[in-house]
Amino acid sequence: MKKDSILGKTKKMDWLFIVTTFVLMGIGVLLVYSATASTPGIPFYQNFWFKQIIYFTAGVVVAVGLTLVKITFWRNLALPLYLLSIVLLVVVLFFAGDVKGAGRWIDLGFFKLQPSEFAKIAYLLMISTWLSRHPVDFLKLKTFLMPFFLFIVPFVLVLRQPDLSTALVFTMVTLTCLFMAGLHLSEVFFIVSPFFSVILSHSQIAYSQLLWGAFICILGFLLYRRRLPIVFTCVIFLVNIFAGYMSTMAWNHLEPHQQKRVETFFNPMADPKGDGYQVLQSMTAIGSGGVTGKGYGNGTQTNLSFLPEEHTDFIFSVLGEQFGLMGCLIVLGLYFLFLWRAMEIAKMYSHPFVTLVTSGVCAIFFFHITVNIAMTIGLMPVTGLPLPFLSYGGSFAMTCMFLVGLLCNMRLQGYKMKGRN
Repeated sequence: MKKDSILGKTKKMDWLFIVTTFVLMGIGVLLVYSATASTPGIPFYQNFWFKQIIYFTAGVVVAVGLTLVKITFWRNLALPLYLLSIVLLVVVLFFAGDVKGAGRWIDLGFFKLQPSEFAKIAYLLMISTWLSRHPVDFLKLKTFLMPFFLFIVPFVLVLRQPDLSTALVFTMVTLTCLFMAGLHLSEVFFIVSPFFSVILSHSQIAYSQLLWGAFICILGFLLYRRRLPIVFTCVIFLVNIFAGYMSTMAWNHLEPHQQKRVETFFNPMADPKGDGYQVLQSMTAIGSGGVTGKGYGNGTQTNLSFLPEEHTDFIFSVLGEQFGLMGCLIVLGLYFLFLWRAMEIAKMYSHPFVTLVTSGVCAIFFFHITVNIAMTIGLMPVTGLPLPFLSYGGSFAMTCMFLVGLLCNMRLQGYKMKGRN
C-alpha cells in the first residue's frame, strides 16, 4: 500500500512547478513589452512582446505533447537527434545568417532557427542515454572516451560560430551528468582544474601568479588527500602546470570580441563608450532602481534607449530598474522554486536515465540564470546567454518549454523505468 501511495503521488503533475513556470513566462512578456513598447510605427503583431506570446503558446503546446511520450522513446531517439544536431551545426557554419559578427541562425523565412539551442537538448539526451548504460570510473580512462567524443564534437562546432557562452553550456551539462553518473565531486574538480589554471595564471588578472600558485597548492593538497595512484596524481599535476604556462596561447585563440569582453570585465571604465558601455549602462539601470524601482514602464535607461539589448541579454537590468531590489529578489525566488521542484524529480526515481536528464536540464537552466544575471551586474564578462523565460527569443523560448516538457515527462512517467535498461 505504501509503495502504491508513493507512485500515485509521483504520477500526479507538480502544479507548483507549473504555476511557477507560467508566472515567469508572464513576467517575461511584461518586461519585453515595457522594454520595446516605445518602438514607433510597428503593428502590434510585429512587436517583440506579441511574438514572445506566440513562442510561449507554441512552446506550451509542445510541452504538453511531450508529457505524453514514453521515456523509452527519448532513449531510442537520442542518437538520431544527436546526429541531426551535428548536421545542423555544420550547416550553420556555411549558410548561417550573420548577426553582429556571429553566424548562429538559419533563416527559414518564418522563423530563425538557432541549431545550438536544439543541440543542447539532443546532446543532453545522448549523454544521458550513454551514461545510464555505461557508468564512468575515474581510474578507468577508457570509460571517458565515448562521453568525451560525444561532447567535443558539438562543443567545437558551437565554438566555431563563434559562441563561447553556449559552448560552455555543453561543458556544464557534461560535468553535471558525470557527477550524477558516479564521479566524486573532487574528481570533477580534477577534470576542470586545467581550466582554472589557464584563467588564474593569465596576466589580465591582478596578482595572477600568486593566485595560480595558491591554486596549485590547493590542488596538490586535494590530490594528496584523495590518495590516487601516483601516475594519475602526476598527470593531473603536470597538466595544470602546463595549462598555466599555456594561458597566453589560450588567450590568443579567443576571438577579438571575446578578448574585448574579458578586458572590459576587468576594467569597464577603460572604454566607457565602447565595449564597456553595455556593462556600465546595465549597472546604472539596476542601481537606479533602488529598493522598489521606478515603476512599470518608467525606466529611463530603458525608455531612452541607453540600455542596449534590453529585451534580450539585458532583460534583468530592465527588471532591476523598474522593480528594484524587491522585484529582483522575487524573480530569484521564483527561479529557486523552479529549480527546487525540478530537482525533486531526480530524487523520486532511482533510474539513472531519469536522474541524468533531470539533472542536466537543471544544469542548463542554472547556468543560464547565473551567467546572465552575473553579467548584468558586472560580475562576469558580457556573454550572449539569455535569461530563461524572461529574455526575448524564439529558439530559446522553445528550448525552455521543450526542457519543461521533458521535466514533466520524467515526473509523470519515470516510475515506469526499471533497472538500468
